[in-house]
Amino acid sequence: MSDDEGFLRFEGLPPMSRQAFQLHSFALVDSVQRGTPGFVSDDYLGSIPAETSVAAIELETAGLWTRRDGGYFVNESSMLNALLTFREEQDATAAVCRERGHHDPMEDGDWTICATCGVPLERPDGKPVGGADGTPPNYDD
Repeated sequence: MSDDEGFLRFEGLPPMSRQAFQLHSFALVDSVQRGTPGFVSDDYLGSIPAETSVAAIELETAGLWTRRDGGYFVNESSMLNALLTFREEQDATAAVCRERGHHDPMEDGDWTICATCGVPLERPDGKPVGGADGTPPNYDD
């Protein structure tokens, strides 16, 4: 990656502004989390407090995004494939804990995490780590 003249350059991608790269990256992650991998909805873009239309047009002009009804389709697949692979791996390790019915606590510095799925179980400051009441997910329910 290089950053000269205000543009970022990554191998395999066209030069783009920092704003376009951030929008591209965050929008891809959001699309996977929403279950619509590779589709960036207008609703998502509208929910961002910063101005996104210039960055979206830049991504479209660069050929990374294509306009579709209700949003954009992401044409660039390497980052999307990496996110989907990561998500599938996370789902598989979470399934192990679900089937077992509990997590496998392991100290990781000041944190306690599950050795199987990596979910945080205890924070060093004692604040909540997940679930409605701050407890780890209960797979027995």
